[in-house]
Amino acid sequence: WRERLRDDETILNQILNDIQCIDATHDQKLHELIALMDHKLTHPMNQNNQKIIIFSAFIDTADYLFDQLAPYIQNTYHLNTAEVSGKCIRSTLASALSLNDILTNFSPNSKARYLMPGKHDDIDILIATDVISEGQNLQDCDYLINYDIHWNPVRIIQRFGRIDRIGSQNTQIQLVNFWPDLELE
Repeated sequence: WRERLRDDETILNQILNDIQCIDATHDQKLHELIALMDHKLTHPMNQNNQKIIIFSAFIDTADYLFDQLAPYIQNTYHLNTAEVSGKCIRSTLASALSLNDILTNFSPNSKARYLMPGKHDDIDILIATDVISEGQNLQDCDYLINYDIHWNPVRIIQRFGRIDRIGSQNTQIQLVNFWPDLELE
């Protein structure tokens, strides 16, 4: 039994050593996401609309995407990014401290931001888990990316329903899905 545990420890240590070199520079899926975002931000479908929602089923993935994308988006496009997940609410916009602040600054028309006093800056990129996949009017946005697909296909419809709503000022909206690798079991 001890011998098998030592063998397992050796194998696990080898796996740990092998993955130490893996980082965002080797993440092809992240690079594809950045390419899609670059195209959308430089070629908006609707006049000057740079709003993008990125949904993930996993909090860890949402955290990773915010950490990787927020500095890039701010340095390259001078736009604000926010993350809303079950455990985390954060933004590059210092005044967006709550869920309501983030959603209102992301979708100011649908959330009637003009009725609220104070300085208003926009959030253009919203990274979220399914915590906002229902009951939110976010139709200021015209581009939604499902970075990973939830096991329940109804979630995809609910996510898309955040921007495909009555009252949208957009003439076009786009849904992008990242599907799992066909070889993945």
